[in-house]
Amino acid sequence: QNTYAAETSSTSSSYTDTGLSLNITPLNSSNKVLCIVSLGSSGVINGSGADARGRYKIVRGSTDVHYVDVRSYDYGNSGSIMFAPGCMTFLDSPATTSTTTYKLQQSAGSGTIRVCEGNRVIAMQLLEIAG
Repeated sequence: QNTYAAETSSTSSSYTDTGLSLNITPLNSSNKVLCIVSLGSSGVINGSGADARGRYKIVRGSTDVHYVDVRSYDYGNSGSIMFAPGCMTFLDSPATTSTTTYKLQQSAGSGTIRVCEGNRVIAMQLLEIAG
């Protein structure tokens, strides 16, 4: 398990690293890896009277393996905000016995996307499952 607790924001529509990553070395290439990411207090904000949107993704090496979309709706043209705990879970088949890095990235669709609101902890766990 690895944890990260530094508030990290982005307004970029390109994916940026959040600072959370973890390595695993599978014992057998037929084994699977269960990746669990606890997002703690993470989410989106847009103060300009519009919806806020973003996406978190899990990346294995340079391969995208799982996405989660987040969105907050603007009612009354006053802006929108949504920070809440969340969890991403994905069963991956890396097909390797080499050390493999998984990391969490984020991108903003509109407004700002953020992890670790108020420097709260996010975490990643990797569990190898016999294939």
